[in-house]
Amino acid sequence: MFKKRMLGGMVLAFLFLFGFVSEAIAQTAEGTVDVLELQRRIDILSDELDSMSLGGTGGASQGFRTNVFGYGELHYNNFTDGSNFDQLDKHRFVIGIFSRISDWIQLNAEIDYEHGGQELEFEMGYLDFLFDPKVNFRAGVVLVPVGFLNEFHEPNLFWTVERPLLQNAVIPTSWQGSGAGFWGTPIPGFNYRFYILNAVQSVRPSGFDDGSGNGAGGQSGRFRGSNGIRSGRLQPNRATAEDFAFTGRLEYSNPIVPGLQLGFSWYTADTTHDLISEGGRTTLFEGDVKYRKRWFEMNATVVNIDIDDAAALNTFAISVGEASGIIPEQIFGFNIQAGVHVLQLFNKRTSHDVVVHYLYENIDLHEEVPAGFTRNSAREQHVHTFGVSYWPVPQVALKMDFQNTNFGDNTHSNQLNMAMAYLY
Repeated sequence: MFKKRMLGGMVLAFLFLFGFVSEAIAQTAEGTVDVLELQRRIDILSDELDSMSLGGTGGASQGFRTNVFGYGELHYNNFTDGSNFDQLDKHRFVIGIFSRISDWIQLNAEIDYEHGGQELEFEMGYLDFLFDPKVNFRAGVVLVPVGFLNEFHEPNLFWTVERPLLQNAVIPTSWQGSGAGFWGTPIPGFNYRFYILNAVQSVRPSGFDDGSGNGAGGQSGRFRGSNGIRSGRLQPNRATAEDFAFTGRLEYSNPIVPGLQLGFSWYTADTTHDLISEGGRTTLFEGDVKYRKRWFEMNATVVNIDIDDAAALNTFAISVGEASGIIPEQIFGFNIQAGVHVLQLFNKRTSHDVVVHYLYENIDLHEEVPAGFTRNSAREQHVHTFGVSYWPVPQVALKMDFQNTNFGDNTHSNQLNMAMAYLY
């Protein structure tokens, strides 16, 4: 066990950056301008700039301060071993809005239409109150700051067709919660985010109403043996709020080693929401590392989840007929990925990018189960993914990979995946 945890001891950061520039140039006509006329022109220009930056009532200024963006992806999955039907899936289409409400208050929101619009998910919607680069306040429905993929999960930002298994079955990407917290950059290269959010839900009573809609894959309101804490998420319209979580992330980019980014995340909360006397405290620790030097790039992540009172959670779920596999005491996993930017390797001067990559993942959703319950060995998975991805422009990606999964019960599956992804 100790060796497993040490294997994931590398931990990361993922930084992201956006910029904003505006410029106004005023020029006088030939000859001398009367002082009063010059003052009048300055006043008009000043009023126009104030209207644009603070959001005047005119249509032009409204358009200037509110932007629509988004992303989408289409997947093809070919199960080469015949274990399932081959599938074509318009996996998601996301509409996002960014609005500068004032010079210090901003809105970010996203609505996610998944699987051809059959699932609707309110992915996030929060206000940022910008006080100082070192300390800012955020409130609303936010993405949980665990790992480098959950907050920044646009399909053009990772190489594989599907999100890695670790960032799906262990870290339930995309994972959101309702609450508030602080974020900022106290020193160059160091970022933090600390939030208090509604907690995931580990057990549910018989006949639990999960609300209308089933986005986020979190309609169950209970932990499952097959996907850990993932189904403990609920959409914001029905999320139980008897228990709250404290979660956060620290990121650091080392100026001594250019291209190196480190990150550490945590999440801890009671999860039974007073349905039983035991709290079911669930604690997640995650670490990750990213590194790039010219044409070589790699990343690695390690995650450990401990679930207290797992025996009591299972006993209650069975007693009310709401059990879905055995809830474990511990979940553990890690992955490591390496890629070669082929065109840069051959010194090609181009905006195109081709990445040949390999991803290895080792996860065990039943690393430990409570006494008196049987471990399901099939919950242990070793996944090898080989692939190539092509970006004709940074906003468009074409991907293909082959995935081999070996389970702890000596069974396996193979599949070929292809995808078209885009940002707009």
